Amino acid sequence: MLDSERMHIFGKKEEPRQSEDRPGRNTVLETPGRLPRTAPVNHSVPLPMKPSIVSEGSAPSPLKASLISEGFEFTGDMKSDGSLTVDGAIKGNLIVQTLLIRATGVVDGGVKADSVNVEGCLSGTVECRDLVIGGRAVVDGKLRYDTVTIQRGGTIKGDLKRG
Repeated sequence: MLDSERMHIFGKKEEPRQSEDRPGRNTVLETPGRLPRTAPVNHSVPLPMKPSIVSEGSAPSPLKASLISEGFEFTGDMKSDGSLTVDGAIKGNLIVQTLLIRATGVVDGGVKADSVNVEGCLSGTVECRDLVIGGRAVVDGKLRYDTVTIQRGGTIKGDLKRG
């Protein structure tokens, strides 16, 4: 409705007024009889984007890393196409893209991963492409890998098999 029509119908022209709002927020412009509208605001912080739907033939979006914090104990099996960092303890089977067991981390069970990096303790069966054993790591189990790196001081007990 045009302002001239509004003036004709109601007999007077009503000016928009601003509602009170907290600083840093959008200012809402209100005109009696109309729906409020929002004035444009320049946001200096980028707004989060919704994840896009992966169509057939396009590359999947990367997954965020998961973390088992120090002091947290988990019993059960886990599977993820992303990475997992362990500062706590896991007893069970893991299937992940990459596994990082930090100095305070303990994993007891089967592991299938593309890459495994051990700085803490790992016991069980491991199948991976790249295996890195840190200087303070203790690994005990049956290990199958394509490449292995063992830093000075790392301890390995069990079966090692390439391929």
